[in-house]
Amino acid sequence: MPNEQYGHVTLVGAGPGDAGLITVKGIEAVRQADVIVYDSLISMSLLNEARSDAIFIYAGKRAGDHHLPQDEINRTLIRYAKQGFDVVRLKGGDPFIFGRGGEEAIALKEEGIEFTIIPGVSSAYAVPAYNGIPVTHRTHASSIHIITGHESKEKRGNSVFDYEILAQEEGTLVFLMGLSNLHNIVTRLIAYGKDPKTPAAVLQQGTTARQKAAFANLENIEEECRKQNIQPPAIVVIGTVTALGKDLKWFERGMLFGKRIMITGTAQLAGHMAEEIQRQGGEAVAFRLIDTKMLRADLSHLDTYTWAVFTSANGVRYFFEQLKEQQIDLRRLMHLKFAVIGSSTERELWKYGFSCDYMPDAFSSADLAKGLVRLLRADDRVGLFRAKEASDVLSTELKKSNVSFQEISLYETVIEERKKEELLRQLSKMDYVTFGSSSAVKAFVTMTKDYDGIMPKLVSIGPITTASMQEYGLNVTKTAKIYTAKGMCDAIVEEQEKC
Repeated sequence: MPNEQYGHVTLVGAGPGDAGLITVKGIEAVRQADVIVYDSLISMSLLNEARSDAIFIYAGKRAGDHHLPQDEINRTLIRYAKQGFDVVRLKGGDPFIFGRGGEEAIALKEEGIEFTIIPGVSSAYAVPAYNGIPVTHRTHASSIHIITGHESKEKRGNSVFDYEILAQEEGTLVFLMGLSNLHNIVTRLIAYGKDPKTPAAVLQQGTTARQKAAFANLENIEEECRKQNIQPPAIVVIGTVTALGKDLKWFERGMLFGKRIMITGTAQLAGHMAEEIQRQGGEAVAFRLIDTKMLRADLSHLDTYTWAVFTSANGVRYFFEQLKEQQIDLRRLMHLKFAVIGSSTERELWKYGFSCDYMPDAFSSADLAKGLVRLLRADDRVGLFRAKEASDVLSTELKKSNVSFQEISLYETVIEERKKEELLRQLSKMDYVTFGSSSAVKAFVTMTKDYDGIMPKLVSIGPITTASMQEYGLNVTKTAKIYTAKGMCDAIVEEQEKC
């Protein structure tokens, strides 16, 4: 019987790599978890969905490179569950399709720990789909056979690799993790009667920016893999449906295809930029390096201000959260005018039913100050509602113009130290890293001081952030001409066009 004092473990399939392929139920489990034990093949963007106090544990399983052995993973799940934590085991693909989720579930059952299984999108059909290959087709294949590319040495009974039977199947054969065993798969299928002219494909890192495919007949697919330099992880697809992939390819498009771009900004910035990157065919990896913590601010003196200035969407959100906590009636804001920096801040203000009275065309503190000064009367008093460690550019400009103002710190930023190890693992896999604020730059520099690999190209949202990067000795590849998520994406596209 399950022990009611124990926590709960949820085995979640994260899909084959594209962050958008996790299920709604899966992402909700991630958001609620106390502890997340995750694999190397998941999209690291999913870690952004976790609570700020969630514990991250890297399991990092790949063939020949197990950061944690399976027995240790089982013990980790059991240990945290017995401490009363709700644990998510975040696994690539589907937990029960060659994901060893069955072993983990058995271990939990034996210890009396309740668990839930949330299936995931499997690479067995998703990766072929991203390469234009329908694994079943009315006139080509009425069945699909999913086979592991390598068997466990501990497997009981006869080998699953009965090539005599597999060679006679009319349906599609999909070998997961099959690249290292490709020679054996090909030679034995042909030896048992599979037509050497049967179309085949080997698909590398499907659904991600590193997606690549080798298409050939069964007899020469190995040679084509060498030509294309196909690397693991990869799956092998054999059957007439693979020939359709050449005509139905749809994913590998856009100026940024093949590029992995890390976004270090806020959730709002990351969301907007991810859309822009994906529209250009790139892979966006949202990897927030800072979190925000609300500070208690006295908002009882709102009547003394004539203008409220917000420099970020976070500032707007925390402002209205504190109004609610302090039971301040929104009608006390009716006399105020609002100034903001950036369209995302403007949209956040609209969520609470207020439009902005001024937003500069260029989204910077200096431009806001210059434009706002021209609108102010001599008796106006400005409230600056923003982060504790906000740049002094805005306040300096207002002082120069003798504007009466007060700074109100609504929140502070803290470095996401729990992500340090993952950041160091991911950097070598990135083509670009983007920065939307000086605080993100500071966090990046702090967390990468031990990094000795090749640094990706670095892109800044604007001149203030660029100045911070240069101050820390970072080499800035591009600065966005328009200080927005789209502006940064456009800067990357411009850089790629020169290549």
